[in-house]
Amino acid sequence: MRESVTLLKSLPKYEVFLEDSKRFPELDASACYVFLQLLRTGDELLALDEAILSALGTRHGRFVLLMLLDKHAPGEITPADLAQKTGVTRATVSGLLDGLEKDGLVERRPDPQDRRLTRLYLTKGGEQLLDRVRSPYCEWFTSIIAPLSQDERLQLVNILQKIQLRLAELSARLPAAANTAA
Repeated sequence: MRESVTLLKSLPKYEVFLEDSKRFPELDASACYVFLQLLRTGDELLALDEAILSALGTRHGRFVLLMLLDKHAPGEITPADLAQKTGVTRATVSGLLDGLEKDGLVERRPDPQDRRLTRLYLTKGGEQLLDRVRSPYCEWFTSIIAPLSQDERLQLVNILQKIQLRLAELSARLPAAANTAA
């Protein structure tokens, strides 16, 4: 199981942040409370995602690559395309593909016109794994969102997109050295 980002078993109540903001005027109590709620929710989602996919016989990275391959015509996509679509390095994609190929879920073939390129193919085994995993996985994440009305879902998406945009803006301003944690 992954380690929690928040490192707190339970989050403090909002009143604790209000009290702390009296001692630390730079602390915006509501911002801190919302931030920790987001971290906790992300932690719990990732932990449950790992657990459900593990119970279904796969892992998140592998599942994502298989789903991407399934959405494209056979041989249409390359490892570099997958790296670009997922936002991870080519080395990470290569490592995931090594495991998928070893397990008979993906096949790599040289491009007939340009042998420098490798084309990817989902095998019958890969299709069978997706057929087995897709439905229970969709049921799982749908059940998480089920308590929200359609309006609440749209509001949540809009709020999360605002936060994602702000994260991108702030990330662009970080000096290169700040990207490594102490």
